Amino acid sequence: MSSSSFIVLPVDRDTEANRELDAPSDWGATRGCLTRLIEQWVVLPEEWDELPPDLRSQILRPDAPDVLGQLVDNHLLTQFQADKVREGGEGELVLGHYRLLDVIGRGGMGTVYRAEHLHLRRQVAVKVMARTAETNPRLLHRFYGEARAVAKLQHPNIVGCLDAGRHTPPGAGPRDYYVMELIPGADLQATVTAHGPLPPSRACDLFRQIAEALAEAHRFGLVHRDIKPGNILITPDWRAKLLDFGLALRPQNRMTEPGLVLGTIGYMAPEQAQDAHLVDGRADLFSLGATMYWALTGREPFPETGHLLRDLTTRLNAPALDPRRVRPELPEELAAVVLKLTDRDPERRYQSARAVAATLAGVGRWASLRDADDRPTQPRVLIVEDDPRLRRLMVGLLRDCTCVEAGDGKTALAELEKAAFDLLVLDVNLPEMSGPDLLARVRADDKWRERTRTLMVSGDLPSESLGGYLMTGADDYLEKPFLPPAFQARARALLGRSAPPTGSRPATAPDPPPRAPDDANKVAATDPLAFGITRLLEEIGVILRGYHDRCGRYVRALAAAAPDEGEYARLRNPAYVEMLVRAAPVHDAGMLVLPNSILLKPAALDPEEQAIVQQHTVIGAQVIADTAQRWPLAVPELGLAGEIVRSHHERWDGGGYPDGLAGTHIPLAARVVAITSVYEMLRTKRPHRPALSHNQVTRLLVTDSPGEFDPTLLGAFAASARKFDEIFQSVKR
Repeated sequence: MSSSSFIVLPVDRDTEANRELDAPSDWGATRGCLTRLIEQWVVLPEEWDELPPDLRSQILRPDAPDVLGQLVDNHLLTQFQADKVREGGEGELVLGHYRLLDVIGRGGMGTVYRAEHLHLRRQVAVKVMARTAETNPRLLHRFYGEARAVAKLQHPNIVGCLDAGRHTPPGAGPRDYYVMELIPGADLQATVTAHGPLPPSRACDLFRQIAEALAEAHRFGLVHRDIKPGNILITPDWRAKLLDFGLALRPQNRMTEPGLVLGTIGYMAPEQAQDAHLVDGRADLFSLGATMYWALTGREPFPETGHLLRDLTTRLNAPALDPRRVRPELPEELAAVVLKLTDRDPERRYQSARAVAATLAGVGRWASLRDADDRPTQPRVLIVEDDPRLRRLMVGLLRDCTCVEAGDGKTALAELEKAAFDLLVLDVNLPEMSGPDLLARVRADDKWRERTRTLMVSGDLPSESLGGYLMTGADDYLEKPFLPPAFQARARALLGRSAPPTGSRPATAPDPPPRAPDDANKVAATDPLAFGITRLLEEIGVILRGYHDRCGRYVRALAAAAPDEGEYARLRNPAYVEMLVRAAPVHDAGMLVLPNSILLKPAALDPEEQAIVQQHTVIGAQVIADTAQRWPLAVPELGLAGEIVRSHHERWDGGGYPDGLAGTHIPLAARVVAITSVYEMLRTKRPHRPALSHNQVTRLLVTDSPGEFDPTLLGAFAASARKFDEIFQSVKR
């Protein structure tokens, strides 16, 4: 490096050369170096001229300290530029019409910089090809192929290509680059890592946007082949942008070498793992589903082991991904989208990105309505159909609504008189009173006309005849027999249009008190299972009578006091809390197989007995896992129950059992039950010790058990401790 660069060299007191360069007598070199930076547009001339004269004089003083630091402090250089100049690389800071400002990211093909157009002052992203690729014509062809591919695509959800070129600095080799939009925000990987899994409505909206971007790419014959969280940018206003078409398969230009694995193994479709140059757009849809799984669960869809052949074999044989195994509170229809996208057989997946976008638009709209803060109750639906089997099917398809059934028109009219409904599903041919007659009564009544939407169904009339009811007050119609998704979509669309205003229901049509038959139909499959397990544990003397009810109330109290941030926001999700309430009581299911001589021993357990007791977590979890394997979709909260059973004895500091998990590696549900179950256990008399008082237990948990419990949840317990005592005292034992 020449002596003229002395002002930017790091000071090394061990070299005579640097002592000379640091001398004030080299002020001329300082001025020359600054002039050179201005001439090369590393420092913009007008920005230098806009500095106040006294500040310019201060920077140019012969004894001025750290000139580069002053240029950074006054925003004439970035820290990255200053470091580059110190290394003697100022000639690499300008490429064509662009001044490089900072590094955004690095990859195998090159480095992406934040940059600025020298004349327009517009900030952009510039991808510069790696020097190691410059001697490989195939890689250079692929680099510009990516630029040309993106330049074709004009879509709001694809990061656009603005320019490309080659720049040859004096005395250096050529640098190839292309210029893209600079998108504020972070990629999906960083977003989920920092803030936790996405809410269903948010995930639907973001992935609908990416599906629309893929539909545009597929329209031009481009297959992305590397859809993954790191290639999806999320702006601060939640716009999704797809980037990195570096591995895109282009029509009539297949640059893939046989046997070469292209893409990210943990997200690629099985057929892509076999032969990357024979795939079509459905491979992108598989990767989209795998990325959705990550966004909804925060877990890798197919974790890589570092062993390529083993990972490829897993990709070829792994079943479709079900996010409800990790987050059972997710809507079933959203889980079904992920399952269909990640089917091993491309023929069983969605056949176009456009179809995925349309599906997610409907699922997302319903999810956002269900999650809305101003919708305090479930939508109410009156199903009027004389075929009881079809009525039950409709009820099952609308299980996230409060459904009331009627087999004839007069019964339906009586139900309408008792309570208000958001949707009326009305068969045309009914006993007692026909569907059209009932429709006329509904449209003639002010209290029903404004609130209640009507879906007419019939197996006797063709669609063109059913459509005539739209002229007499029906809102939509559907011909029988129908596909379940068609009925579900029509009903939800009408419910979306008829969302009631904030506040209570009209006084003219109050809701009746819950009726026993309706409540019985809403019992979850885990309720009798959990109740039966706790009753058996009560009978053998492990827990006190009434624990099933107390356990659920403890969970609700702790969830209500938890902060609404990060992963703890799940505890504010009513669906998740309901599943947790149902699953929590089975946490000690494995105790049923332990000998009574150990469970009821009046003295402390010896090490061998303790080891036997610790096995109850593994045994119980295996039973739950076997059950979930046999009925994977019938009882979604079984996955949650399995996490609780296995991990509720883990410690925050990693000293628990059976797996020695620590911190947030312990499932959230298990961390909740760890606190609620220990509270109950310590309040209960055991053969080897007396019951403790509420104050003793609270002090033991909050103060005297460092490292045992999640500190955030422990804070929530401290805030709700009085409620725990009320629950323990009030539930019959």
